[in-house]
Amino acid sequence: MSAANEKVGGGTYDVVAITACPTGIAHTFMAAKELEDQAAKMGVSIKVETQGSGGAKNVLTAADIAGAKGVVIAADKNVELDRFDGKSVYSCAVTRGINDAEELINIALAGNAPIHHVSGGAAVQAAAEGESEGLGRRVYKDLMNGVSHMLPFVVGGGILMALSFLLDQAGLGTSAYGHSTPVAAFFNLAGNQAFNFMLPILAGYIAMSIADRPGSAAGFVGGWIAKQGFTLGYLTTAMDADAQAQLVSAGFLGALLVGFAAGIIVNALKKAASVLPESLDGIKPMLIYPVLGILFTSLFMMAVNPIMGVINTAISGALNGLSGTSIVLLGIICAGMQATDMGGPINKAAYVFGTAALAEQTLQGNMIMAAVMAGGMVPPLVIALSTTFFKNRWTEADRKAGLVNYIMGLSFITEGAIPFAAADPLRVLPACILGSATAGGLSMLFGCASPAPHGGAWVIAVITNPVQYLLALAIGAVVGCLVLSFLKKPLDKATE
Repeated sequence: MSAANEKVGGGTYDVVAITACPTGIAHTFMAAKELEDQAAKMGVSIKVETQGSGGAKNVLTAADIAGAKGVVIAADKNVELDRFDGKSVYSCAVTRGINDAEELINIALAGNAPIHHVSGGAAVQAAAEGESEGLGRRVYKDLMNGVSHMLPFVVGGGILMALSFLLDQAGLGTSAYGHSTPVAAFFNLAGNQAFNFMLPILAGYIAMSIADRPGSAAGFVGGWIAKQGFTLGYLTTAMDADAQAQLVSAGFLGALLVGFAAGIIVNALKKAASVLPESLDGIKPMLIYPVLGILFTSLFMMAVNPIMGVINTAISGALNGLSGTSIVLLGIICAGMQATDMGGPINKAAYVFGTAALAEQTLQGNMIMAAVMAGGMVPPLVIALSTTFFKNRWTEADRKAGLVNYIMGLSFITEGAIPFAAADPLRVLPACILGSATAGGLSMLFGCASPAPHGGAWVIAVITNPVQYLLALAIGAVVGCLVLSFLKKPLDKATE
């Protein structure tokens, strides 16, 4: 156990913290490590709970929280705060945990953060940065909460469906391709069912992020209505196959819309119900919020579904119509965005666009996802190659840290390049952006397509044109490496 994690008198810690990011893969653990390392330097005891993709680790106990002088929440998605009632809680972006660990620890030690209170069974969220959160950040956190919970369904469903085609070579060229054998049909069925949950999960967890647990039921139901494309007009028709065939899914954008709408509706219900006697508090979450929340959310989504269906169809048509220069340019832009802030809002915007395109289950959508993933894999590989082949540009510590970036890059963990970009942004960022854009454009040019939104090189077996994809990745990484190594000046012998 590190010095930062050693308990002090009374069996408590000076500071407790939670770190969390949308994907729960990199930023979560980078922030935790920085907080622990900085606390060790300061002689402060700290315990950090990480809420990663594998669930919460190093979970804070009631005793840990009770004895702490303050709480730090470094997260880009909403975190349950009920257990911190009465404590000084400072909330901020997860990147603050990486870049400003000392400042966060000092704020917690001094208790210079709002006291968190739980009122009426619902948490009053501590404000980010110790002040009121901006609308943009609140929307971003709510969206990322939905995306992070949706990803396992997209990854699992996408890979299983891809495997069904790999296993069904006998059905190649026929209408039964992908399910012409029992084994292939099983993989295809399982994958499709996982994909069916994607939009309801997205909407449900966005609503839950906004309105806490009472918002989840309305969000899930609204997401399913968005997926199915049910309209008020549909209710007046015979529920037969012809009527069903005329429905148009509202798609990814519809699920986004209804997720936010459900959260707002349930929050409005909570405000309206606050005038009821306290004796009725028990029936609010069990009766009032789910019944009225589902009712109003369903009416809202069925009313707007025709509009969202038209928009979704237009977007799908535009994506399907992309070819030649236009789709290559799109690949360049999306992949370049992945390297711009390496896990920040611009990176996440490109990633969400990729998953939205993937949700259409079309070749063009899968191609966009492949380009986005290539763009995210290149930055760590640029660093790894440069520290390996241009050693005189880097310190010994950099060269050792660079080796890890081979694994980070191949695993589509862009954040491996963050320490290098933070230390020398004017050289590292342009090189990585150029390398990522090159890989994304070539991926599109070669017609590479990925049915999975994550996994990097470890899902190469299910990527269309895998050899060309690896070639695009290698060329992008080499281009970025050469540019970076040219921009950086050789170190003098004493610095090395």
